[in-house]
Amino acid sequence: MSRPLRLAYLSLETPRPGQASQTHIDEIIASLRQAGWQVELFATTRGGASAHTSFLQRLLDYGRVQLTLTRCLREFDAVFVRSHFMALPLALWARWRKVPIVQEINGKPADIGVTYPALKPFSPLFAWLYRTQYRMAGHLVAVTEGLSQWARGFAGHDRISTVSNGANTDLFRPDGPRADIPGRYVVFVGGLVAWHGIGTMLAALQEPAWPADVKLVIVGDGVERGKVEAAKADPRLLWLGRQPYDAVPALLRGALAALCVIEDQDGRSAAGVAPLKLFEAMACGIPVIASDLPFQAEIVRQADAGLVVPPASPSAIAMAARTLGEAPAKAGILGRNGAVYVAREASWRQRGAEIDRILRATIPAN
Repeated sequence: MSRPLRLAYLSLETPRPGQASQTHIDEIIASLRQAGWQVELFATTRGGASAHTSFLQRLLDYGRVQLTLTRCLREFDAVFVRSHFMALPLALWARWRKVPIVQEINGKPADIGVTYPALKPFSPLFAWLYRTQYRMAGHLVAVTEGLSQWARGFAGHDRISTVSNGANTDLFRPDGPRADIPGRYVVFVGGLVAWHGIGTMLAALQEPAWPADVKLVIVGDGVERGKVEAAKADPRLLWLGRQPYDAVPALLRGALAALCVIEDQDGRSAAGVAPLKLFEAMACGIPVIASDLPFQAEIVRQADAGLVVPPASPSAIAMAARTLGEAPAKAGILGRNGAVYVAREASWRQRGAEIDRILRATIPAN
């Protein structure tokens, strides 16, 4: 019997509980293990937009993790990298050792300047670091078709596939307990960051069209928390902060709808978005109110799983909440459509099978 294939998963973006990056990493690893891989995670502990660490501390952490992996690289059949500009040393070492690398692309190099505005002057350097890695990669995996198309031109080759996000359909499903929140509510689950439309959804709560008996429940934390704290006097706003991952399905199931109102800040969403929150809400059988951005809007329309609204439009969000609130039967149909779509096409088990095929294809035949 042949031995199991071994995979090193490198993440220089520190996985943190309650953040989408950790969920993505955990689910991909779990699904690849189900496919027969032995997977070992090599991750930093000091990175991320919410980390209060100096650049020097992060730089040392980047080096520490990659040095650890290089020392045992020969033990692995392939490396899966959550794309990061500082992963070039490992990429070069793997190329020299002839260990194939698959790079997962979740955004463009310019996204760094959106998250860290002070770093915008260094954008050409970041672009070079990413391009160098992408050109030597055995394969690139992008989370949206728009990113795949961009990567073909950026990297200069066609070794690229689209493998989107998904949902854990064992945990996120229509049946199960509902959160003990009285009355009707629309829910947002995710990081409190500018491109998630936090200010816009709070403004929607003040629109005349917003149903008077519907609360806005916000689950998450982040740099935009000040906006939420400033609005807490409104009795229709309920901010729950970060919640355990396994508590989120009940919060979704009890909702009238889920918000996925991402905005195209500085063009960061122009290549499309495929947020975890979209698939998890759909998997729980509730309709989504999603901004009209590539990929996300296409999924909602294709599955007939919710309402699509213009980005950064409080009035449109309020009207969508009213529309769903006034038509519970229609809302139920939209929710069921979403659950069927995710179960059929977007479970993490299916996403893992896609990545499994890509990884196996990059390994040279003995």
